[in-house]
Amino acid sequence: MDLSVIIVSYNVKAYLDQCLNSVIRASKNIDVEIIIVDNYSKDDSVEYIKSKFPSVHLIQNKSNLGFGSANNIGAKEAEGNYILFLNPDTIVGEDNFELALKEFRDFPNLGSLGCRMIDGKGNFLPESKRGFPSPWVAFYRIIGLAKLFPKSKKWAGYYLGNVDEDENAQSQIHCGAWMMLSKEALNKSHGFDEAFFMYAEDIDLSYRIMELGFENRYFATSPIIHFKGESTKHSSWSYVKNFYQSMDIFFKKHLKTNAHSYSFLIRLGIYSKASSEIIKRYLFTTLPILLTFIIGFFLANEFISFWESNYRYPNGGHYPSTLRDRLLPAYLTLWVGSMIINGAYSNKASIIRYFTGFITSTSVLLIFYSLLPSDLRFSRILILISCLIFFITFLLIKFLLNIKSNERLPRISQNTVAHVNRDSSEPINQMTNYDISIDELLIQKDPLQFSEIHFYPEKIDLKKIIRAMIFLRKKNLKYRFKYASWTLGSDDYQTSSDLSIAALSKLEIKRTKNILNILITFIVIIGIPIFIWSRRGRYVIKSLPEIILLKKIWVGYISKKPIGLPSLKDGVFSHSSQLNNSNLIRFADIRYAHHWRPEFDIYAFFNAPI
Repeated sequence: MDLSVIIVSYNVKAYLDQCLNSVIRASKNIDVEIIIVDNYSKDDSVEYIKSKFPSVHLIQNKSNLGFGSANNIGAKEAEGNYILFLNPDTIVGEDNFELALKEFRDFPNLGSLGCRMIDGKGNFLPESKRGFPSPWVAFYRIIGLAKLFPKSKKWAGYYLGNVDEDENAQSQIHCGAWMMLSKEALNKSHGFDEAFFMYAEDIDLSYRIMELGFENRYFATSPIIHFKGESTKHSSWSYVKNFYQSMDIFFKKHLKTNAHSYSFLIRLGIYSKASSEIIKRYLFTTLPILLTFIIGFFLANEFISFWESNYRYPNGGHYPSTLRDRLLPAYLTLWVGSMIINGAYSNKASIIRYFTGFITSTSVLLIFYSLLPSDLRFSRILILISCLIFFITFLLIKFLLNIKSNERLPRISQNTVAHVNRDSSEPINQMTNYDISIDELLIQKDPLQFSEIHFYPEKIDLKKIIRAMIFLRKKNLKYRFKYASWTLGSDDYQTSSDLSIAALSKLEIKRTKNILNILITFIVIIGIPIFIWSRRGRYVIKSLPEIILLKKIWVGYISKKPIGLPSLKDGVFSHSSQLNNSNLIRFADIRYAHHWRPEFDIYAFFNAPI
C-alpha cells in the first residue's frame, strides 16, 4: 500500500463528498486506501458515505473526540507506507499524491511534508509554510510585525516570509489540513498529542518529528484548495482563547526553561491583538450608525432652521422646541433602526438593499408620524426631506468607509456569471451568463467582465481549476462548484465548512429576526386605531396577546416544528402561501431557514393568508 489518506469528518457532508471525489481522482496511478473517521456527525454523513463510497474504510466515533484523537484512531488502521492527514473541506489536484510521494523519494530523510494551500477565492494561505514558533517569533506574528515586514526572515519567521509561495523549501511546521508523513516518522512520534483538542496539535507533531532527526519540507508544486482557511475567524475571542491554551501547552511541553516567562509573553501579545481586533470590529460595525446619527441630526436640524425661517415663519417665529429636542432624535432612531433591520448596514448589502431599506424606513417613519397627536405633526415635507437627508448621509458614509477600507461598493446589477465547462444543453440567461472553457479562462485578459465563476468539477481537471483561481486571485471574484446534489461556494455564507448551517441558526440572524418581531409589535400597538378598520388588521390585533406573552411570533414555518431546522415558535402567519404537497412545504421551510431575510417576514405580514 503506497498511501493511506485519513480524513476526520464532522457535519460536512457536502464538502466531504467533494473532497472524496478529488481524492479518488488523485489515486488513479497509485495504491491508496481512504479512511474516514466520523466524529459523531448529525448531518447523515455516515449513511451518505456508506451508500456512495462503499469502498471507503469508515470509522464511527460515539462522540466528538477532537482532531488529534480522531486522526490517531485512523492512523492505527492505516496500512500505507505514507500517511496523509487531510481535512474534508479540501480539493486536491489529480497529480497531488504522485508528486508528493516523489518528494519523499527525492529526500530519503523526509519525515513530514506540508502543502501549498489556497482558500476558496484563490488567496494563498500563509499557514501552508511556517517556521518554529519560538516565543519571539510567535510574539512578532501576534502583534503584527509579520504583516509590516512580510518578506523578513526575522520578523515574518512565523510564516517563513523569506520563502516564496511557489518555492519548495525546508519548513519546520506544517498545517494539519494537508500533512503527509512517512510511516516511520509517524510510528516514532506516536502521532498527535491528544492533549490538544484544537489548534497547535499540528505544530506539536511537526516539532517532535524534527526532534527525532527527520527533515520537514514545504511542497509548493501541486497546491490544493482549503475552503475553511478562508473563513476561520482568527480575531474571534473563541479562537484567541483556544490558541493561547494550545500554545501554552506547547511551550510548557517543549520549552521547560522559562516556560512561564514565554507563556506570559505570548499571553500579552495574544490578548493585546485580540483587544485591538475586537475594538476595530466594534468600531467598523457601529461607526456608520453613529456617524449617521451625528451627521444626519446636524444636517436635518440645519434644514429645519432653513425651512423655518424662509418658508414656515418668514415673518418671525419658530417651531416648538419639542421638534428638535425629542421628535427629531426619535425620527432618526426609528429610521436608522429600520435600516438596520432591513440589513442596509451589513457589509454585504447591495445597492438594491440600500434603496429598499430607505423606502421601508421612510414608510415606517411616515406611519409613526401619522399616529402622533395633531399638535406634534408639524409638517410631512419635513419628514420626507429629513428622510432624504438621512439617506444621503448614509450613502456618503458607506461610500467613504468603503474607500477607506479598499472595499468595492456593491454592484447595482446582479451577478455576471462565467460557466466553466457547463453542459451546454441546459438553458441559461444569455444576458448575464456566459459559457467558457477552462482553457479559455486561463488566458482571459480581462476577467473583470465576470463577477462570479461557476466550475463544473466533474468535467474539468481539478488542477486546472486551482491554477485558474490562483491566476484570478486579485480580481475579487466569487466561485461556485456545481454538482448534481449541491453547489458549494466561496462566499461567506457557504465557506464555513458546513453547508448545512441555516441562516436562522446564526446568532446575528436570530437577533435581527427578534428585533423585527419587536418592531412589528410596536407598530401594531401604536397603529391599533388604523388596523381595526380592516379584517386583516383585526386578526393582527387579536393575535397581539400571544405575541406579547411570547407564545408566538409574527412569521414562522408553514409546518409545525419541522425536523432538522432551527427551532421557531409558531407564527401568526406562515412565511409562504399554504401548500398542499408535503415535499413542497418541507422545501419551502428549508429555504426560509437557510436564506432568511427581513423582507421575507415583512412581505408575509402583509400578504400571507389569514
